[in-house]
Amino acid sequence: MSDKIRIGISGGRFGERHAEAFATTEGVDLVGVADLDDEIRNRLIDTYGFKKGFESHSELVHSGDIDAIVITTPTNLHERHVSEAFDAGLHVLSEKPPATNAREMSQIVTTAGLVGKTYMWARQQRFSNELLNARKMIEEGNLGEVYHASAKWQWGWWPFEPDSWRGSVERGGGALLDIGIHIIDSLWFAIGCPDPVEAFASAHNLLMKNEMSDPDDAAEDSSFGMVRFKNGATLTYETSFLTHIEGPRTLRDSSNVHQLQVFGSKASIDMVSGEKIHVRPREDIDIESYAEAVEQEETFKRQAREFIDAIKEKREPQNTGKQGLTLMKMLDALALSAKEKRAVSIKAERSLEDLFGGV
Repeated sequence: MSDKIRIGISGGRFGERHAEAFATTEGVDLVGVADLDDEIRNRLIDTYGFKKGFESHSELVHSGDIDAIVITTPTNLHERHVSEAFDAGLHVLSEKPPATNAREMSQIVTTAGLVGKTYMWARQQRFSNELLNARKMIEEGNLGEVYHASAKWQWGWWPFEPDSWRGSVERGGGALLDIGIHIIDSLWFAIGCPDPVEAFASAHNLLMKNEMSDPDDAAEDSSFGMVRFKNGATLTYETSFLTHIEGPRTLRDSSNVHQLQVFGSKASIDMVSGEKIHVRPREDIDIESYAEAVEQEETFKRQAREFIDAIKEKREPQNTGKQGLTLMKMLDALALSAKEKRAVSIKAERSLEDLFGGV
């Protein structure tokens, strides 16, 4: 391998966010981009200086021109595309959700270990000051004993096209996998990724079937639930694609409500506003800023830098495969709980099945 890591991007639509980040990352050479759409592919070549364009993921992977690949294809293709990249001897950064379920994620983690290549799953929000500073404050005990984390992300209406994979069961969409994963992981990461032991959830498809071109393939439009951890703390979330709400119109002109809070015995934090809150009974409420927000473009750049550094330093990246596996176990348990209307236990620790079950 030369001093520069030769990067390819599979999936040009959302992959452009990564192209923009890697284009300014030292030690990177943008070599190939794959997309079925000629217009998208050629735009990325012209804008970011990719040397070659490919019509398919497989052509890029087997070109022999790259050392690492960024995968931004639909969720249901992640495990297949990641495995194909590993077979070709490539390092992988794969968009979230890292897989559609824990079984697929187990396969990814196992293969990454066997081939000895760097694997990282993408969540640029983990590189925001609000989350990084919150995690450090909690580790240092500034919030006291953390006992609960709460999140909400709701949209006023469906902002995507009727055939979008985001609303499709078959292609790994739905409120839980597409947007619920963001707020669940943000809380879980901030509180130190404790081991989950139980999940309880409900889900509904009351409105999405009216938005999709194939109503029979419509995923859930809302999901609500709770995860209990081994240390006794709990996490609750509310997420929905379609809700009768009013809020800032921040996503394709859709009204939006977004909340992320962590509660401790000494103080709480609001990870949307970047504020720490301390209530002194019968006296006053102290509110202070603990994080200065950065633009989302900066979080993508930090994520790209971490991926490249992990490859060069031959170490695990911040977003590890094991964390991705535990996260998918939580999401699987929440989905099963909603389906069967019961609490579902979670086994988070690595087992022989986790290590070798997908081989």
